[in-house]
Amino acid sequence: MKPPDLPKRRLLLGLAATLACAPCAALAAAPAGPVADFDALCKAIDEGYAFLDRPADWKTARARWRPRAAAARDRAGLIAALEGLIAELEDHHVGLDAHNPGSTRPVPEATDLWGEWAGGEARLSAVRAGSVADAAGLHPGQRIVSVAGIAIGEAVRASLPRSRQADPRARDYALRRLLAGPWQGTLPIEVGGGPVPKRFAVERSDAVPGALPPIIARRIGEDRDLGYLRLKNNLGEEGLVAHFDAALGYLKDTRGLLVDLRETQSGGSPDIAARILARFARTQAPWIVRTPRGGGTSTPPQIVAPRGPFTYEGPVAVLVDRWTAGEGESLAIGLAAVTRATLVGTPMAGLRGDLRTVRLPGSGLRVRFPASRVTQVDGTPRETVKPTLAVDLAAPSGGPGDPILYQGLKWLEIHATSRSNRK
Repeated sequence: MKPPDLPKRRLLLGLAATLACAPCAALAAAPAGPVADFDALCKAIDEGYAFLDRPADWKTARARWRPRAAAARDRAGLIAALEGLIAELEDHHVGLDAHNPGSTRPVPEATDLWGEWAGGEARLSAVRAGSVADAAGLHPGQRIVSVAGIAIGEAVRASLPRSRQADPRARDYALRRLLAGPWQGTLPIEVGGGPVPKRFAVERSDAVPGALPPIIARRIGEDRDLGYLRLKNNLGEEGLVAHFDAALGYLKDTRGLLVDLRETQSGGSPDIAARILARFARTQAPWIVRTPRGGGTSTPPQIVAPRGPFTYEGPVAVLVDRWTAGEGESLAIGLAAVTRATLVGTPMAGLRGDLRTVRLPGSGLRVRFPASRVTQVDGTPRETVKPTLAVDLAAPSGGPGDPILYQGLKWLEIHATSRSNRK
């Protein structure tokens, strides 16, 4: 057979090459799959997570969850695999910026119950005021018997690897995830205290809450000469600073100020926290240290400088609880450092570090995790700071309704009066 002429031969070879490469081109154009997203999350944690203190356990967890990601047939399956892996880090500050009906609510931002193990028993140490759980009748001090029909000890053991079941931090982490429950539906909880456990049905709803004012500003006390500022925001919205400035202007002539940070329950912006704190600074002063992963121990502290037409100079009490989280915690310790404010309440959420967000290539899901450590100027980790004036919500000493507010107001009355007498 006569071979084709040269131009025709080149055309046929080019067509063959194009057809041969078509699958490659289609593969290159296709979005990355679940395994690529899983590996991208692992890489982000490996390279950026500031608290990877159990690398061997993390490696084992990756090997255990990767097949689940590979088997995912839809977005929900991928999220389940990613969240399962994330839970192995036992860090409430690591999570996805998305959820599906099968997800667990993030702690503390979307929860209303805080549990801890004490003396071999699981107990409620805090219930968010005004929440669904509060309305259902749950309260601090109750002993948890079961969640979703499973004995609490058994449920915690089932949710942890065998190597982590005796670790107190891991057990507390697992307990709080169980109490968080699903995004939607009924969460049955049994508590002890009598011959027969009491049963509560906590109705979870995925409804988006309506818009609320970011700040409440009130004059309180018998003579309305004390100030009360409640931030109802995670310190992540730019407009909050202007609202705060206006509220502080309204209260500038009060004898003392309560700053309520019990609704700052997630994330937030370090810049916004610093700009709010600057309204209390009389001179430039160090207030916090943020050390990136691998940054060593010589990271200089951040400096806050006075901002605005005036500096609030009266005594300040800061109200905190388990829903004071992230930059809410930073602002609380900043107020203590700059104004010598007294923290009143329970331990805070104890979220570790400052957040970084990474977008996964295939699904577009975003994972957030702490990429730096945050400490007080003296080196005390932010997550370990405790209030100076502690309030036991299970056995509060006086004060109707809101024992933290009661104790804070009592402290403020004493110190504001003492300051007035010294003038």
